[in-house]
Amino acid sequence: MGFRLTFLLLVIFSPHIQAQSDSSLPVVADSIRPVINASDTLIRYRINGAYLGSIWQDLKYTVARPAHWEKKDYIRLGVITGVTGILLGGDYGVKQFFVRHQSNFVTSVTDQIEPFGNAYSPYIVAGMYVVGVIAKDRNLEHGGLMAAKSLIISTAIYATLKSVIRRGRPTYYDSPFNFDPPFSKDKKHTSFPSGHSLTVMTVATAFAELYGKDHPWVPWVSYGIAGLTGATRLYENRHWSSDVWVGLALGHFVTKSVFRHHRELEHKKAMQLMMAP
Repeated sequence: MGFRLTFLLLVIFSPHIQAQSDSSLPVVADSIRPVINASDTLIRYRINGAYLGSIWQDLKYTVARPAHWEKKDYIRLGVITGVTGILLGGDYGVKQFFVRHQSNFVTSVTDQIEPFGNAYSPYIVAGMYVVGVIAKDRNLEHGGLMAAKSLIISTAIYATLKSVIRRGRPTYYDSPFNFDPPFSKDKKHTSFPSGHSLTVMTVATAFAELYGKDHPWVPWVSYGIAGLTGATRLYENRHWSSDVWVGLALGHFVTKSVFRHHRELEHKKAMQLMMAP
């Protein structure tokens, strides 16, 4: 089980581990900037064949990163895996803490936050797209499609992971190390990772990528909501702490990979324009 978990974590977190800051991307020479307008290099999606094809391309980009790792990437993987291991060791204690601190007031609060993990987030993404189309706002329309694409890819990886690691939910088991064989159908063994956490963090990261540069408060709000949503899954005894951690991390790192790949494609387009006669 330990090897299986480590291997899957390696695949999951590879987008973030491989990714570098935007400053690592080559910069178009100053001398050509007056010739190429910024709008000429933008790639803005609509729902068509190109967009559907880009989902598959981004998925391949995301899972192929380990082939390009360097030493520092393995160090980062070690840190990520180490945190997961620490949480695995403390899962039972975290469960007992939340069980002992239940109250009507806290429950009323968590009931308002929890839907961000399954009900609200997809509607927010769909709403972005619809409003963008109606208002003829290409940036908003594109942003909704980027968020939707990130959600599709992260959910596909999440579903694969959950079908392989059949971990018992804390609702039914006191031991955090209760596992069924891979691909079993028992719904009590669907704890790892947290789907609510993945969904809300995917949308939160997309918002941070789309609007964080111009509005610095956006990442604080979006990531704050994601973190609180993850906490509700612990409070409700639906997931172990390591489930929530991996769900949040998966949503974040996959979305970062999707947006990074998009920036690389825009850079490639800029270079093609530069080389054009």
